[in-house]
Parts: sequence; C-alpha cells; structure tokens
Amino acid sequence: MEKKWYIALVLPLCMQAGPFYKTTNFQGFTGLINTPNAEVIDDGEVEFQFSNQVDAFRIRHEKDKYTAENYFVNIGLMPNLEFSGRLANIEYKDKQNHSFPFLDRDLSGSVKYQLPIYHEYLPHIAIGAQDIGGTGYRYKSKFIVMTQAYAFMQGSVGYGFSSNHLDGLFGGLEVRATEWLYLMGEYDTQDTRVGLRLNMPKKLFDLVDLSLTANKNINDTKEDISLALNFKIALGNNHENIEQMPQTCNVAPVDTTPSVVLKEPLVQQVSSETLKTRLQRFQDALVGFGFENLDLGMKGERIYVAYENNVLDHNELDAIGVILGYMVKYDLPYEKFELVIKKSNLPVRSVRGSLLLYKAFIKNLSQKAVKDFQYSVEMDSRYGNEPLRLFAENLNSSYFKTRIELAPGLKTFVATEVGVFDYLLSLRPLVHWNIYKGVDVTAEGDIPFLRSDNFKEGGALHAFDEGNKLRSAFIHKSDVFGGFVNTLSLGTYRDYLGGFDNMAYTVDNHTFGLKVGYLQDDSQDVDEREVYLGSYTYYDPTYDVFLTIGGGKYYNQDTGFDLKFKRFFGDTAVTLFYQNTSYEYAGIGVELPLTPRKVPDGMVQLKGDNDFSYSIRSSIRDTSGENTIKPSGAIDPQLAFNPRSRFLNRDRLSEDYLLAHILRLRDAYFTYVMDEGR
Repeated sequence: MEKKWYIALVLPLCMQAGPFYKTTNFQGFTGLINTPNAEVIDDGEVEFQFSNQVDAFRIRHEKDKYTAENYFVNIGLMPNLEFSGRLANIEYKDKQNHSFPFLDRDLSGSVKYQLPIYHEYLPHIAIGAQDIGGTGYRYKSKFIVMTQAYAFMQGSVGYGFSSNHLDGLFGGLEVRATEWLYLMGEYDTQDTRVGLRLNMPKKLFDLVDLSLTANKNINDTKEDISLALNFKIALGNNHENIEQMPQTCNVAPVDTTPSVVLKEPLVQQVSSETLKTRLQRFQDALVGFGFENLDLGMKGERIYVAYENNVLDHNELDAIGVILGYMVKYDLPYEKFELVIKKSNLPVRSVRGSLLLYKAFIKNLSQKAVKDFQYSVEMDSRYGNEPLRLFAENLNSSYFKTRIELAPGLKTFVATEVGVFDYLLSLRPLVHWNIYKGVDVTAEGDIPFLRSDNFKEGGALHAFDEGNKLRSAFIHKSDVFGGFVNTLSLGTYRDYLGGFDNMAYTVDNHTFGLKVGYLQDDSQDVDEREVYLGSYTYYDPTYDVFLTIGGGKYYNQDTGFDLKFKRFFGDTAVTLFYQNTSYEYAGIGVELPLTPRKVPDGMVQLKGDNDFSYSIRSSIRDTSGENTIKPSGAIDPQLAFNPRSRFLNRDRLSEDYLLAHILRLRDAYFTYVMDEGR
C-alpha cells in the first residue's frame, strides 16, 4: 500500500507542463477522443486522419459485425476557425448476406470557431456544428465547449444539441505525460472512453507532424480498440519569412514623408562609362535569368524595365523582387524605378517606387524600412506621359517558343452509391505558343492511364471515361486596355466547335468577370451549348481572402448561381463553395502549383501546371438524404489560357496584394540574386 501511495505522489512530478498539442479527434474536430475541446487547429495548417472506429453514436450494439473507414481533413481556414470534411464508410463484415455490401457512406462538413476572448484566468470557449448543410442526420450536432489548461492537465466541458451525437453534457481530461505521450479520458454523453496519443518528436520530422491515437470504450468491453493515424502539414510555402520581422519599432505615420533623405540625382555622380557598364551587366543578367520581351530605358527620372515573366511560375511578385534585386546587385545609380509587367507581350500592370527605399528595405529588415518602402510603391494600369528613352528593346522574344506544361487530370466520385472512392487519373499535356503580340495558340490533350474498377469497361462509371482525346485547341486573341483584360478564344472544346470570350476588369480590390461561349456539334446529344456567366470578386488583403458571387447559364444549359470563399496560403489556395442550379451542391477545393518555383528558359520549355486545381463536391438537400451521382450541374468550362490565371496572377495582380506581401520581394532577392553563382 505504501508503494502505491508513493507512486501516486511522485507520478505528477514526472508530468511535463507546456503547450498542449492540437490534433483532430475521431469525429474530425480538434479535441480528445469523440468530444471536441475549445482549441482549433492553427491558421494555415491542414491535418489528415484515417481511423477505423465504427460509428460510436449510431451503432450501439454488435459493432463486431461491421468494419469502418473514416477519412478526415481538418483545415485552419482562418484565425480561430477550423473547417473539417469527413468521408465515412461502414461495411458489413459478411457482405454476401446483405443486398448492399455497405451500411453507410457519407460525406459531411463541420465547423468550429473559438471565441477571441483570452485571459489567463478564463477558459477558452468554442462553438461548433457537425454535419452541416445536408438533409441526412448521420452525424448532426451543435455544441458549445470550454477548455482550461493547468500545468500538465487540460480539462474540457461542454453541452451538445443533437438527437444522437453529443446529446447533452460531455467532458474530458487530457494529461501531458511527456512531450510525445498524452493520456485522455472523456464522457461523450453515451460512453466513457480512455485513450492515449503518441506524437512523433519534432526533431525527426521538420515538415510533418505525425501522431497515433488509440481509444477504448470502458462501458463495452466487447468493443475493439479504435486507432487513428494523423499527419499535419502547413498549407503552402512561406516565402516571406514573416517570423523574422521585428514586432516593435518607431514607425512614421503613413501620411508623412519617408525618413530616408533623398540626395541629388545619383546618376550625375557616376561616369558615363561606368553607368554603361553597369546597365549592360544588368541587361545581361535579366536576359540570362530568362525574362522575355525585355525593354530597358529611362522614363522621366525613373529607371524603366518592361518584361514578361515565364520562368518564375508561382507568383509574379517573385519577378518584381528579382529585377529590383539586380538593380541593387549592379548598383544602378537611380532614385526611382518603374516596372511594366507584360503578358503575351502586352503591358498589363505598372509598378513604381523608390529604389533608394528598396535598398534600405533589403539592407535592414525593420518595420520602419518596410513601411517606408511600402509607402513609395504603387501598382496600377496607368503608364504615364513622361518621355521614354529606351536603351534596349524586345530582348529575348517570346514568339514561337514552345512551352509544354504537364499536369495531372483527376476525375473522382466520392462516397457514392457505387463506391467509396472512384478515380480516373490522366496526363494532360498542354502545348502553348505565343506567335505575336496578344496572339497565342494552345492545344491540350487528355491521356488516361490509371482508373478504379468502376471506370473500367462494364463498370458503373465507364461512361465518364472518354479515353485518349484532344480536350481543346484554340487560337486566342488578347487585348489589354486600362483595367480590362479580354481574351477571345476560337477552336475546339470537347468535340465541339466554337469559341469563348473571357473578360476581367479589375479596379482596386474588385474584379468583375464575364464569360460568353457558343459551341456546336450536330453529332452530340446536345448539339448547341451556350454559356453566359458573370462574376464579382472582392479581395480582402488582411487574410488573402477572395469572396466571389457568380452565375448565369452553365455548360450543361442549367441556370443558377454559385458562391465561393477562397483563401490563399502562400501560393496554395483553399476554396469552399456552394452551387445552386438544377441541384444544390457544396464542396471544397484546393489550387496549388505543381511546378518548380523557377523553371528554365529556352526555345522549348518544359514545366508543370502553376495552378492545378482539384475539388470534391456533394449534392445537398436531396430529399432522399443520399449522395447520389449528379455530376452535370453548375459546370463552368475552364480554358487553360484565361485572363485571370495567365494575365492577372490568379487574381493577385493588385496594389493591395503587393503591399500585403512586400516581404516576398526580399525573399526573391536573397533566393535568386544575392546567392547567385555561389
């Protein structure tokens, strides 16, 4: 007995105090086992989980007759806000004795918000909803929960509102035994469970957090131990190194003159021979880097560079940072700069600012240097009337270069009545030629090479496998005037002949889009297709959020509207969307570059897709409560060559976006210019 008391007294001293690890529980929330706590996954992180727990709330008896697969994705979508998606599949172990081989397949979404109320003596509070939007009631619940940590313990208590999930008072306790071992116990309104979680030590994995969780129902000794494997990563790459930014400084008000004292024009302090040498080295560096359609000169008192970037594929801000970086590297003796961004050899945007303040920004990373440089920068579609004197013109032409983009094509059906996850994976090569100013030719193919059984001949989804084919071939005529970018595309699209006209107009943080299309093929079931789609997008630079409302007549001739919430994390974007046409849909998508940040230049250029997109959607509010296959509604035909992607940096070619990500210019300098040749 004395030894037991001794262990009880000493064990708490061995526990480690510190921040508690946030991880997704068996219901898709940040929490313990089946109950949520008041914490949320960190902003900009995504966690994936696989678990084998048979639904602990719906199936109360004879769990040994079923097997389960649960797939979760939990995203820190905004500060204090997490969004999770769930794919659940419960099957009978003895499939031969049932008319259907599965009991349940379900797609659902959940959300949790942590109230921004923080005090050392007050608990964190969060509210949430599970299985939102649909008519089915498999996992529906709403809850409020409080969490308080003390030393090596963290307790949670909450109340749920549901007919089966979290119905009533629930609570749990988490103990941080070591940095890598957590012990848990909870009451989830129906069962009492205990569990443990093992976290992989940070020093073993820099980019991925791994954890393994096990739990046991102590009210039902026949229930098997359930396991969950989690891995967590950051969304996108941090090319701004924000954590290096000092948090305090003496910053001048934005309406005052920058603190750097501008001297007499520095160009007068350099001999003409020295200046010529520096400009030649600067010009050779830009051509050698791969910038095309390059014009170099003086515009008023500014050093002037007009260029087209087809080598820094992730973001146009990288190109701005590299060109300004070469100005610093070769010590160009000018006070101001003007850069003109071209696409298809057409001027799209002008960026102006102080080169002196940029040099100070590069030399000294301080809040003051950043604010001063930001204050000097402006981006717009005006090019001014100052006299322009060119030293060099149209260097490294883009005309007739062959660009080959290799991208995957992925067609999926998830949690349907015919399968858990059916897929058709293909290779989609795109060939692109710029043949004249504003004139481009593209051809895109589709070569399927991997498919699930339901896509094979005789399978339920075989009709959706179109085999090897030419997806599209177009000649594009683009025009840029003011804030307008318009592309007229004529050619073939999915066996149809016709064309599209795509227009985007941007003013400040507002973008208006219009797409008009007409396609015809008398051999098809639908011999004519008309497309009329309009959209409005608002950009919030605080969180890199794009809010879009659009609608009209879609590809399959249904009419309606759609709503989109898109947030960028670096160059990766996550989108939540709702569509309402013949049917109602809700879904989640991701866009990311599947190509190196810098690709080689040359007459033949091989690279990947800089904005590959993949999305999963489900029909909702179906009176049957089932996720039946309804793939035809709200289809917006996407062309590989379009204004918002090819010309407008995926809608990120605005002054507010540039100012919000000004540190990326510094990162591009240190990545591609300062370390060049080392």
